Amino acid sequence: MLRWSLLLSILVVPSLGAQTVAMAAANLPKAASPAPASDAKPLLVESPSIIPAIHTAGRLVCGVVEPVDDWDGRGEHGDLSTLGTAFCEAVAVAVLGDKAPVEVVRFPAETEAFEALKAHRIHLVAGLSPSAEAAMQYGVSFGRPFFFDTQRFLVPASAGRKGVASLRDNLICAMNNSPSQERLHDYMTAQGIAYGLQAHSEQGEMDASVAVAHCAAGTALESRLAESRADFPANAPEFVFLPERFGLDPVVPAFLAGDQRFALLVDMTLSALVEAEALGITRGNVRASTQRTDLLARRLTGADRSVGQALALPADWAVPVLLAVGNYGEMYTRTLGKAYHLERGPNALWLSGGLMTPSPLQ
Repeated sequence: MLRWSLLLSILVVPSLGAQTVAMAAANLPKAASPAPASDAKPLLVESPSIIPAIHTAGRLVCGVVEPVDDWDGRGEHGDLSTLGTAFCEAVAVAVLGDKAPVEVVRFPAETEAFEALKAHRIHLVAGLSPSAEAAMQYGVSFGRPFFFDTQRFLVPASAGRKGVASLRDNLICAMNNSPSQERLHDYMTAQGIAYGLQAHSEQGEMDASVAVAHCAAGTALESRLAESRADFPANAPEFVFLPERFGLDPVVPAFLAGDQRFALLVDMTLSALVEAEALGITRGNVRASTQRTDLLARRLTGADRSVGQALALPADWAVPVLLAVGNYGEMYTRTLGKAYHLERGPNALWLSGGLMTPSPLQ
């Protein structure tokens, strides 16, 4: 009797299991029909990573944002396209090797850049503000910040103001209904400093008002104020920043979500630039630095092959990157430092109290 029970269990259980699997399969949702092809030819190929597509294209197609003067309420940064372009060049060399070509596509606002990335018309964007909403709407992921923007006050140097307390009961210029205006209210309220607001609906209008001192100070993100200052008329007085900073708005690279290999490569590229500065490795001495015996330099210049092997790159992949653009400090000085006379601030290395830190090159 026991043998018959055992035999029945062997015969029946698989049958029930098959029936259950069949019923479950029948209840699975059917695959969605493929979306119709767009007119624009996508740069992606059917691959787990976009890197083979970059090799096929023979160049990195990279987007940067050049905001227009008629402020649209969606982007507050100044023109960071020179820094973004330099970072694009660094990523291109990491992927394709020495003297890799880069096609830079310029967008007037972040929205257009997101849309181009989603439509596969570009491989990478260097210079976007990360947000959960954008990640879900456009199907993108964000890399580590290569620039940190903060809100500040720009004042005439002749006024002799030493800090935000000197703005008490004075008029401050800001863009109307902008995040900068809201941050200004929150910050001054927290500091207990009363002030008057002169709100502007256009960026050019605000810049003109600040330049002729219709208000005691202008406030916005630092990159925006620095760009405005660079464009002031030649006869405008000298303007300086007050020391206080408030609000933190990182600027990051963005790429299509789900591409772990490309995301890691972008991260490692930024880390190599930052680590090189920390180690004193520059565009001019990087070849000589390949002979260094300290651990971090060996990892950066290729004596330790682990990163190159993980990314399917040559062991010394970071050397041509540094030859092309220099370390992070050199890249920053050549772009934002030269154009806007913009101090490093939070973009200094962590060793100097800043926020720029590398991921371990291992």
